Amino acid sequence: MNRMRDLWILRYPTSTVTAKQLVAQCSNIRKKGLLSQLEIDEVQHKCYGKEESGRQVRGEISSPPPEIGYIAPSAIGEGSLSARGTDLKDRIMAKLETWTPPSRLPRLREVPSEGLLDDVNAALRTIPTTTITDTNKLIYTTAAVISEMLGYKLNSHKGQYPPWRRRLEGKIKVARREVSQLTELQKGGTKKVHKKYSKLSIPEALETAKQRLTALASRLRRYTREIEGRRINQLFSTEPAKVYSQWQGNNNRTAPPRLETEQYWKSIWEKDATHNGNAQWLVDLRADHSDLPEQGPVTITVADIQERVSSMKSWTAPGPDMVHAYWLKKLTALHERLAAQMNQLLVNERHPEWLTEGRTVLIPKDPKKGPVPSNYRPITCLSTTWKLLSGIISAKMNRHMGQYMSGAQKGIGKNTRGAKHQLLVDRTVSRDCKTRLTNLCTAWIDYKKAYDSMPHSWILECLELYKINRTLRAFIRNSMGMWHTTLEANSKPIAQVTIKCGIYQGDALSPLLFCIGLNPLSEIINKTGYGYRLRNGAVVSHLLYMDDIKLYAKSERDIDSLIHTTRLYSNDIGMSFGLEKCSRMVTKRGKVVRTEGIELPEGNIADIEDSYKYLGIPQANGNHEEAARKAATTKYLQRVRQVLRSQLNGKNKIRAINTYALPVIRYPAGVIGWPKEAIEATDIKTRKLLTMHGGFHPKSSTLRLYAKRKEGGRGLVTVSTTVQDETRNIHEYITKMAPTDSVLSEYLRQQKPKKEEEGEEPSWKDRPLHGMYHRQIEEVADIQKSYQWLDKAGLKDSTEVLIMAAQEQALSTRSIEAGVYHTRQDPRCRLCKDAPETIQHITAGCKMLAGKAYMERHNQVAGIVYRNICAEYNLEVPRSKWEMPPRVMENDRAKILWDFQMQTDKMVVANQPDIVVVDKQKKTAVVIDVAVPNDSNIRKKEHEKLEKYQGLREELERMWRVKVTVVPVVIGALGAVTPKLGEWLQQIPGTTSEISVQKSAVLGTAKILRRTLKLPGLW
Repeated sequence: MNRMRDLWILRYPTSTVTAKQLVAQCSNIRKKGLLSQLEIDEVQHKCYGKEESGRQVRGEISSPPPEIGYIAPSAIGEGSLSARGTDLKDRIMAKLETWTPPSRLPRLREVPSEGLLDDVNAALRTIPTTTITDTNKLIYTTAAVISEMLGYKLNSHKGQYPPWRRRLEGKIKVARREVSQLTELQKGGTKKVHKKYSKLSIPEALETAKQRLTALASRLRRYTREIEGRRINQLFSTEPAKVYSQWQGNNNRTAPPRLETEQYWKSIWEKDATHNGNAQWLVDLRADHSDLPEQGPVTITVADIQERVSSMKSWTAPGPDMVHAYWLKKLTALHERLAAQMNQLLVNERHPEWLTEGRTVLIPKDPKKGPVPSNYRPITCLSTTWKLLSGIISAKMNRHMGQYMSGAQKGIGKNTRGAKHQLLVDRTVSRDCKTRLTNLCTAWIDYKKAYDSMPHSWILECLELYKINRTLRAFIRNSMGMWHTTLEANSKPIAQVTIKCGIYQGDALSPLLFCIGLNPLSEIINKTGYGYRLRNGAVVSHLLYMDDIKLYAKSERDIDSLIHTTRLYSNDIGMSFGLEKCSRMVTKRGKVVRTEGIELPEGNIADIEDSYKYLGIPQANGNHEEAARKAATTKYLQRVRQVLRSQLNGKNKIRAINTYALPVIRYPAGVIGWPKEAIEATDIKTRKLLTMHGGFHPKSSTLRLYAKRKEGGRGLVTVSTTVQDETRNIHEYITKMAPTDSVLSEYLRQQKPKKEEEGEEPSWKDRPLHGMYHRQIEEVADIQKSYQWLDKAGLKDSTEVLIMAAQEQALSTRSIEAGVYHTRQDPRCRLCKDAPETIQHITAGCKMLAGKAYMERHNQVAGIVYRNICAEYNLEVPRSKWEMPPRVMENDRAKILWDFQMQTDKMVVANQPDIVVVDKQKKTAVVIDVAVPNDSNIRKKEHEKLEKYQGLREELERMWRVKVTVVPVVIGALGAVTPKLGEWLQQIPGTTSEISVQKSAVLGTAKILRRTLKLPGLW
């Protein structure tokens, strides 16, 4: 009865039918003869093939049998689909009929609408697939169709020479030729003067040509820099890891020699390695494990699919199937059939070959070693469907292995700090040795190509030892027989390799399989009884973090025994030590002593010379804290410099420092001590670097630099905050784990209690000068929207710094120089000489700037509104933002007037607004007037604009017989906006965002400040 129920659930995971109901239905079919024998035979044939007993013997690898299909239940009839759903289905089916090998799909910059995804999923429910191969093709095809509908080009060849570069380089080539000809002519040559220079003397013509060449070369550099800036900012906003990889030099790879690389990896992966199945320790282990209960039946449910898919990264590099995990998340209609088809693969104990076909990218480890084949790390990109399946299998195996996995292994598992946990244990042992002056011997063990050298036979032996479900064991064994991959370097294929030994790096199942393969070593070491005993009686004999092994003992004899034990185990399972990276240390009565090391048949393991880097932290007799701090600080500052030299905008630079540079500090924090003085010195150095690269004004507010962007700050995280947060998190972790972990309990006892510094952080808003701007606009502006340009405008860091320094009164105006710095006596404006030269005066109050600079800024803001209106009514949009719009634009839908003097019956004083829009179909008109006043006057100016054009509104309504609305668009010179700005913009035809006009106003003000503050004065 239960077997029948299990088989039913394998095929229909969402079914709620009970075992009794199934038995009753079978009995009913037999008794009433509802099916003939032929029909019963046909059903058996569909389910099991010709013979149910015709399965192949486990361990024999042959060509995969035909996949048994699963036809999705049609929840929606084709007639129930919407018009768009029917169109989607037709497109998908047409693409499936002309199936071609998949190519790379574009990454979506915008998420498809929920309505589109609903229609797609409805269409998919009506398209049956009989195998997981068909389902994978359906996923790819659907993704391609959606991408095309959203305007993306498939198979687009990026990297083509841009036309603008070709044109500029052509002009530069001509200019160089002209300079050369004129130079020869000046020397007395006989060549004729170019026609364009015929009216000039030779020196004039030569100087003109040289200046033209310089200007063209400068333009080419400027365009190149701007294009690169856009590219890197766009890439950073979607895939910051790729930008970090470029900075670390991973994109500038030297291709390894093709033949040597192929031979090297084939010698590792294609060797027929097996373990020693007759080793006595293995015989004993089998006997010890003989009574372990076997893992229960494994069934993949829709919930498993959804849970695993939700944890997968959406846009990581795809495998040969070219499907991103994003599409598995969005195409929810396929989850049920995926679960059923994966269950069928497990029942069949094998899968189609393409599922584990890999694409292995060789990534260099150490740039100093050059293109040596052994200096590359193989990272394999596998099909997304396989990563989904292997992730689910891994989760189910992990739950079973949780009761058998050694506590010394922290490379996998939940609710653990992994490498940091091991460092905390190691620190506890080192402190105990120093304080009690005891003997301690340690050894660091490293494997040669650990992942790539573990034999498949040993992995399968371990799965049987720990009683992994026999169906899963057979499935994994048969899967290993089909592992093959294509080696790539610099996006060029090198060779195809069959994986007969080792594990893929890049698969969700691989870490678990590797840890299971090393788990018996922990059992063997624990049986020896060797180890270091702490003060509270806890014994530490070894630590494992994936393949990083550290051994502990109380004497040289014991540590040598542990090393030999580990060597014998490794040799029997087919792995070997990398002796050049192995080391040993002997401590007697708390002091390190020199010895001759230990002699092994393969070579010697010497004592450490100076220090050994264990999990990234230098060690000797305890942790080399000073060396670790210095190394981390140096690397952090190096990365800060990399970020500041890049073309990233202001927001992205701060984000990059927080996510690329600060993690270098965060990793050792909490494990090693970090003096307050060192932390403060690093923060000061960070601010100096920002200032040197134009990312921070020396007189600007330090507190505001570290405030959140949505609150008006820059969003930088201090080194101090990073260290404090990580130290607090580590302490909370230790406190939580100490009741069940005797070693961490001892660490907690060793730790000296520290007084937590309490007290409310001061705010930049309360400072007399730095907070003056905020206090002035607090009553008249929408504070959150007034600072949104910091988060959404994407301005260069130099512009951000300038505007924020202006807001904080940190710029050296003559008023500040006279009243604060006392370096001059006359505070009057250098241009008009009528009023004190304050930031407010320069940005919106100087009569000398009103005629041109303020008008240019005003027109730029109004121009954004004008172009959006033109786009709404399909009128010709000015090609350049600097192009003055025509005064009248009209078609059969609308008429747009730019800075046009309105003719009225009665005299109206204010009769020339910036823009008037007349909608001929709706019989409406909108009078728009733009202003960029001082930020503290924005509400007053908004009210003034409304009152100013009421007379014009009344006249137009009476004369034109249309409904007229007056819309003021008021932006503060430094970015402040009124609470009603969004409402006003919605009344304007077209789509004009608050951030677009705010950004334009801020950029105009930055230009005014740069030009004005550099002037010496007119008299």
